[in-house]
Amino acid sequence: MVRMQHASLPAGQDIEVAEISVASYERMGWAVVGGHQPSDTAAASGRRRTQKETD
Repeated sequence: MVRMQHASLPAGQDIEVAEISVASYERMGWAVVGGHQPSDTAAASGRRRTQKETD
């Protein structure tokens, strides 16, 4: 879990989110509290396409 804070909330009102969700929360204005080191295991960048879809 990763602690995050938002500028519109008072200090100390942090939330904890799953590591896979950090990028989404950052796009919504949240910032990571402390030094966050992403893990080596990342989520897939998109769904896999079948051979029929790529032809």
